[in-house]
Amino acid sequence: ANTLHKDTRHKTVRQHLFVKEGQPLNPFRLADNERFLRNTDFILDSRIIVLPVDDTDSVDVTVITRDVFSLGATMGGSFPTAPKVGIYDANVDGRAQRIQFTALIDADRSPNFGYSLYYRKSSLFGSLANLELGYSQINTGVSIGEEPEFAVLMRLNRPLVSPCSRWAGGVEVSRNWS
Repeated sequence: ANTLHKDTRHKTVRQHLFVKEGQPLNPFRLADNERFLRNTDFILDSRIIVLPVDDTDSVDVTVITRDVFSLGATMGGSFPTAPKVGIYDANVDGRAQRIQFTALIDADRSPNFGYSLYYRKSSLFGSLANLELGYSQINTGVSIGEEPEFAVLMRLNRPLVSPCSRWAGGVEVSRNWS
């Protein structure tokens, strides 16, 4: 499994930190940051350790993380008539990037074969905002019936990562047709 999985890079972990060098230390923000790291889909556990530096008002901050095995598969749909299977990597090259491919084969829909492809970058440029790009042929429409819906989307969102956060929100632009 270790040959298939790439550990999260140090730079990627730094991009997911609220605390920056030169800022006053806030223990509540550190606790929120640990929780935020654990809530990502590529880190299982995190711990932030603070050690004082001799005779100064500075501290050394050490971040310890434990990765999730990032490769996975999904199964759903109706077996054997309309199977829906997918594969994903939740941490491509240790850079907090998710790529997901899902396929559906169903004789009762047109086209019989449909797929979706999604890409997500977590904490884009250290901003804590997530970018998601996607294309899908296997959504179901919201109007009458279960007609197949096609979609192309771009989503940018910044979750409320801490009560100390000043900015949160999102925007989605998509084109959907059936």
